[in-house]
Amino acid sequence: MPTMLKRLAIALIVLAAGSGIQSSAAGGAAATATARENAVSWAEKQVGTREVGKTNCSPVIDGWQRDMRLKVPPCRVWCGAFVHQAFHQAGVRLSERLIDPHRSYQDAVAGRRGLRAIPIARVRRGDIVFFFPKKGQKASHAAIARARPRGGRIATVDGNTSDAVRLERWDPRFIVLAARVTGDA
Repeated sequence: MPTMLKRLAIALIVLAAGSGIQSSAAGGAAATATARENAVSWAEKQVGTREVGKTNCSPVIDGWQRDMRLKVPPCRVWCGAFVHQAFHQAGVRLSERLIDPHRSYQDAVAGRRGLRAIPIARVRRGDIVFFFPKKGQKASHAAIARARPRGGRIATVDGNTSDAVRLERWDPRFIVLAARVTGDA
């Protein structure tokens, strides 16, 4: 009888541990989904934020780059700083490598630094989309999806598009990769 009680106790411990892991994982997924929603909400409120002239600089944009732990000046192409800041405001610390969409593309493909590649058809609100490969690069622009693909377009909020933060609607043919923020940076 004592052996049976030990087995029962061990089984209960295993079940309790298993359910704790599951609820923790579910909580982590829910927290990440909330962070993605909060990132988009913050990003949409930035529409109209502009750089000074065509300098890639402004006090606000410079602050976003400083929050990435980058030294300013120099002013850099800032689409990645905008995406980084949106998630930073939502409580998710992503890598400063996001300043370079080419490197972040590689991180998403490898599933590292808080990014995981996903099929473009599965894009949801709060996912990151990468665009425009240039010679020798996998991507040269990043934006945040505002919705799932609809009507042959993906709605995004983009930083550094025509020198400002703008709402856009892209043909998925221009998107070279989509990534989900996992929160595991």
